Amino acid sequence: MAPERMIIIGDAAHAVSPSAGQGASMAIEDAVVLAQCLRDVPAIPRAFERYEQLRRDRVESVVAQGRRNGQGKTAGAFGRVTRDLFMPLAMRAMFRGGRDPFRWQWDHHIDWDAPVTSPAPSVALPPRQ
Repeated sequence: MAPERMIIIGDAAHAVSPSAGQGASMAIEDAVVLAQCLRDVPAIPRAFERYEQLRRDRVESVVAQGRRNGQGKTAGAFGRVTRDLFMPLAMRAMFRGGRDPFRWQWDHHIDWDAPVTSPAPSVALPPRQ
């Protein structure tokens, strides 16, 4: 008997740019949320649907952020000199006063005990560009 549906997770489903540094983290998050859905939703096809509902916004945001991070990484001679001169200044300005514009990626928490049949929690995501 063939399965009704199958699901792929991690980089197979949503390859994140290496510059994002999120590939393994996203795969682990996928595995935990999928396990929760299989635990809490009685029918496997419905569990897969719930998994997609819970993961889609975060995954799309992380993939988009990785794409933005990776654009223009290969610089020519002028670009390398300019980057090396101005990047330290830009980083200091971006993180001034303990501010971290990427905190939303690193502070993500999945509450294992929360049933996935509850409404999806609101996730603080950056604006899409």
